[in-house]
Amino acid sequence: MPTRLTMLAPVEVADDIFFVHGPAANWIILRDGADFTLIDSGYPGDTPAVLASIRALGLQPARAAAVVLTHAHVDHTGAARHLSADHGVPVLADEKERAAVRGEEQYQVTLPDLLPLLWKPRVLAWTGHAVRAGGLTPNAIGTDGTASGPRLAELPGAPAPIATPGHTPGHTAYRLAGGTIAAGDALITAHPVNGGRWPRLQPIHPVFDHDRAAATASRRALAGLGAVTVLPGHGPVLADGAEV
Repeated sequence: MPTRLTMLAPVEVADDIFFVHGPAANWIILRDGADFTLIDSGYPGDTPAVLASIRALGLQPARAAAVVLTHAHVDHTGAARHLSADHGVPVLADEKERAAVRGEEQYQVTLPDLLPLLWKPRVLAWTGHAVRAGGLTPNAIGTDGTASGPRLAELPGAPAPIATPGHTPGHTAYRLAGGTIAAGDALITAHPVNGGRWPRLQPIHPVFDHDRAAATASRRALAGLGAVTVLPGHGPVLADGAEV
């Protein structure tokens, strides 16, 4: 396990594209001068670390052009709520995610779903971390909008959406510059619930998926993109289109 300092240090994986390997979920900063786009934003408890990683790049949280979500699970929306409430930053997601962003719907794993897995020490430890990090906090983000191609093209980093439904109904990956893909949870490289050999590209454990068949199709579509650097929602960066 990397040290906390290593995990929270922004790593430049391509020009002005910074990946932060968080304690349990990751986020990405796309910098353009003094402005930036944040893709995903960790758990609610990760908010201080998200803000610190922004400032570590010489940026100010209030200058965020938008938070762009791969999906509306609470381990990806944490700091988005703060940036929206305190700075009026728009929070953008696919149309099918918007109700979940507002807290009106939820496609989130529950503790009863995890009960059959809690006998595994790594799963029990991860569950405890998730709860302490605010994993039971419902979304309630008001300044949201649709992550449409034209709107995204105007943002720092110009993330281009790739529909990858299955993990959630509107899960979206984003093609970035420099042959990089922000994959969210459509492809991960490690997760305590998965176990096994890692880092490697893999699907997230089925307990987390809303529609496993659709998630499998989306994963195969991403694998078909060829040699790319994958910035996953969980686990370290994996470069050069490693086999799924």
